Order: sequence, then structure tokens, then C-alpha cells
Amino acid sequence: MAPHSGRLRLLSILAGAVACSEPAATNTPESEASTGAADTSSTGGETTSGDDPSGGTVDAVLLEPVARLVRVSMALRGVRPSVSDLQAIAADPERLPEFVDDYLSDERFGETIREFANDALLVAIENPYPAIDGLADQYGLEIARSVNAGPLRLVEYVVVNDRPFTDIVTADYSVVDATTAEFWGAAFDPGAGTLQVADSQPGPPAAGILSDGALFIRHRSDASNYHRGRANLISKALLCTDFLDRDIEVDSSINLADPDATSEAVRSNPSCVGCHQSLDAMASFFWGWRGTINNNQITQYPLDTAWVPAQVDRWKTTTGRAPSYFGIAGDDLSDLGQLIADDPRFSLCAVRRAYAFFHQVELAEVPLEAAAELQAELIESGFSLRQMIRAMVLADDFAISHSDDPVVAETVVGYIKVRPSQLARSVEDLTGFRWQTNIDAYLPLNRRAGDIDLLRSSSYGFAVLAGGMDSRAVEQVASTVNATTSLVIRSLAHEAAGFVVAHDLAPATTTATLLVGASASDQSEADVRAALAALHLRILGEDAAADSASVDAAWTLWASVADESNPTRAWQAVVAAMLQDHRVIYY
Repeated sequence: MAPHSGRLRLLSILAGAVACSEPAATNTPESEASTGAADTSSTGGETTSGDDPSGGTVDAVLLEPVARLVRVSMALRGVRPSVSDLQAIAADPERLPEFVDDYLSDERFGETIREFANDALLVAIENPYPAIDGLADQYGLEIARSVNAGPLRLVEYVVVNDRPFTDIVTADYSVVDATTAEFWGAAFDPGAGTLQVADSQPGPPAAGILSDGALFIRHRSDASNYHRGRANLISKALLCTDFLDRDIEVDSSINLADPDATSEAVRSNPSCVGCHQSLDAMASFFWGWRGTINNNQITQYPLDTAWVPAQVDRWKTTTGRAPSYFGIAGDDLSDLGQLIADDPRFSLCAVRRAYAFFHQVELAEVPLEAAAELQAELIESGFSLRQMIRAMVLADDFAISHSDDPVVAETVVGYIKVRPSQLARSVEDLTGFRWQTNIDAYLPLNRRAGDIDLLRSSSYGFAVLAGGMDSRAVEQVASTVNATTSLVIRSLAHEAAGFVVAHDLAPATTTATLLVGASASDQSEADVRAALAALHLRILGEDAAADSASVDAAWTLWASVADESNPTRAWQAVVAAMLQDHRVIYY
């Protein structure tokens, strides 16, 4: 499918940069962008037109090829392009599809897809499981990370391996590591790789993620909820249909404190039936999954108490509504999965969620025309979400830089903020530094967590403070920088700068990770400027000449800190400043 201009529904962002080259205009890549004279490494003169929601047309300027490649690479992999990639795209912008294909084959694309799936399923919580039986040698948090990632790994496997996206609700297989296999009692060959495809979990009918107990341990159904919350989760996540969004008028004469009166109302009262005749019938498919499983009450592995076959018909004595999917009858989870896969709302919702995720816009703000085109791409490709994502990131509306119209500029998404995990991957790729700690000495035995990745952990790390989510109390990532994000980024930048400078300038180092051309001994200004120019290209994607204004600013910082006998601190200051630049925080 050709890249679509579509309806350019663009949201404003707050480019709250925390460092040396913060743009003056919050909705443009550089302070000059409002006049169309932005740095050519960020923006260009090519414009694209689309429909304004008010009925007129809007003009938006597209990113220059180098900045566009940075956006694509960060979106798909969470790392910046290599210097050779940047130089290649600058020389031949027509190679963009080639690089997209390479990035889609990068193993880091898998983590991106897991995050995409978790935005909908909200299963990646850190609630430790007991370290007992075959998992006695693991930390409870490690068990939780593996087990809770089960549904996300299945989605990742389907997308990365270019299988039909319908497999996520119809597959008769699961994807397990050694921990998950032990937890559920799945087959696992220790010599066949860390992740393996196995049969669906023992017990429930095969239905992709609907057969994964981790989804239902996370999303409970307490007391008289009768799986309604689970049904709405699936409807919201896979169909983009939230029963709670429906306009209803509740009959105030119903005594909601009386369970019997409430039960009768959802069957017969017109103000209740409108939703409950569909919601309760879908919820009936989930009978068999235990309503609540408390992690600290698990006494053995494999866990065989999540699925209770004797309860599959309990709808008969609870809501009284037989399993059906918006009026279409079914028997079990396999039927539900197939009914979802056949529903046009499923493919449209997958597209809308992908667009919202990669464009960093609200689900309700996804332009319908763009979604319709991408839905057609998804269906025509045999439900390849991978191919649909390829088409999406190659489309013009994924390359918006700014608008020269000051009114339109207020609605333009000129930059997309990095997620904490993207920041972690990017900084590690640039510097080799992974921000970890271990606090087990200060924790009780049952809460010990091993090595903690501070940008990926919400319970023990800084994921939420950096703008991420914990999938429970915080269910949405932040698209702007706030005070805590600034503090996290500043700390990360200084830690990473110290690490990479110590490594690259060590006498025994033969190949620098980042500081190409830098030295721990005294250097001429020309040599320092050349090294600073190389840093601008690698970290910021800016091909700056050694005598450019950008390098002038970096040289001023370097010279103000440098100690003639040991310039290490000067390099640390420059790298730390660059890692806090708005072009690292946004892309």
C-alpha cells in the first residue's frame, strides 16, 4: 500500500527538554521551525496536506531523511540508527524501506511488540510469586516477570514471525521459558533455547491469550462480578469497545445494595439489559477460570488450580445467560477466540491500537481514514501486523515535523517522547551502560528481586517516575516530560557518561563504544572538535561540522571543564549534556 497522507489528526506535545539545546517552540523540532528555517538535520521543506477536523486542509512539513530514520528506528527498536545508517540515508533517502525491513528483523522489535500488547492487556505487573518446588532457586519477582509476560510473548511471537494476528486468540500453542514451563507444567527442552513454542496451557480450551492463566490471575473476578470485568477487558483490548463508555441511565429505583435485586435488574430492567445482555453473555465464556488467585496462597507448581472445569457451567446458576458473542452463540473459549478473530472490529482495533502506540496519540484520536487504509493493508496481507506496521511507519503522517502555520502548529506532534524502556535501550546501545542495582540485602527473603533494571521496574525502579506505567495503578505512559522524568534522565545521563568515559578512555581499551577520537591525554582543539562532531552525529543524529555553532557550544562546555592533566571530566560533562538533549528524549 502506498504511504497515505490521510487525515492528519495531530496532537500537540510539550517538548520539555532538560538540557543544552531545548527548542524554544514546544511543538517544533527547533526554535527556528516556526519560520521554516529549522536545522536541516531535523526538518525539511517537503510538505504534506490532509483534512482538518473542521473541514479545511492543513499543511505539515515532513522530517528530513536523517531525522525520519531516527524516528523509525526509535519507534521500532528503541535505539538510534548507527552512523553508517545515518550516512547511508543521507546519501540516498529512497533506502528508507530497506532500513525499515532491517529494523523489523531486529530482536529489539520484540520488546516493542510486548509493550504494545501490554498497553492493552495490562499484565506486566510486579507481584512476586512464591519461590517453591521447581522454582525454589528463583526470586519471586523473577517468576512474576516470566509468568506475566506469557500473553505478551505470544503476541510478540505472532508478530515477529509474521503469523496471522488472529493467532493471538485462536492459537493452540503458547510461548514459554523455563520458568513459565515449570509454573504451568508445560513441556520444555533445556537445550533448545530460552524461549520455546509449547502446547497451550493444560486445562482450558486452546484460544491463544484467552488460554493463558496469567491474564486471569492479573485480572480478577471477585464476588458477584461473574467475569464481567474480564469480558470487558477483552472487549476493550481486542475490539476497542468498552462497555463502560456506553451512555446509560441507571434506574434509581433499583436497590444496588441488594444482590438479588441487582441480579434481577440486569436480566429484566431496560436500563440494565442494554449492556448486560451482551456483557454477561460474553462473560459466560470465562467460567472455568477461577475468580481470584492470590499469589501468596499458591502452594505448589505446576499451578493446576487456575482452571476449574467443574465451573464452566456456573453461568446457569449466576447470570443465567448462555455464552454468546453479541448474539452469536458459542460453547467455550475456542469459540470465543474464533468469533473475535472473525469480527471486523478486531482488525480495526489492532490497527487503531498500533497507530496510537507508535504515533503516541490517544486511541480516540486515531484518524479514521488512516485506520481504514491500514485495516485494508492488514487484511490484504493475511493479517500480518508486521506488514501493517511497516506500511504505517513509511506513511507520511508518521514523519510529521512541524507546520509553518502558527495555528496549525499548536496541533502538530513534532516529537514523540521515549518510553523508559526505549531510553534504557538507546542509552545502553550508545554507551554500553545498563542502569541496574541490587537491594536484596535490605529486603525480606520473600521480597528479594535480584538485579533490578531501574528503567524497566516500576516497583523497585524508576519506570513510573520516568513516564512509564506499572499496569495496575498507572495504566498509561506519559507523552510529556515532568519533574520526576527530568530527574531520572539527569541521573541516568551522568551515570552513563561516567561509565562510557571510563571505558573508552581506559588505556587498555582498543575500541571505543562512543568516544571515537577522544583521548584521556591532552588534545589539540582541532582533535577535540572532531570528536565532538562525531558525538553529535552518533547521539543526536546531527551531521555537524567541526566549526559549526553546535560544536562551538560543545567545545565551550568541554573547555570550561577540562583539566589539562586529565580531560576525563570534560568528556563526562559533554556526554552527560548530550544524553539530556531534547533530541534524545524525543524523536
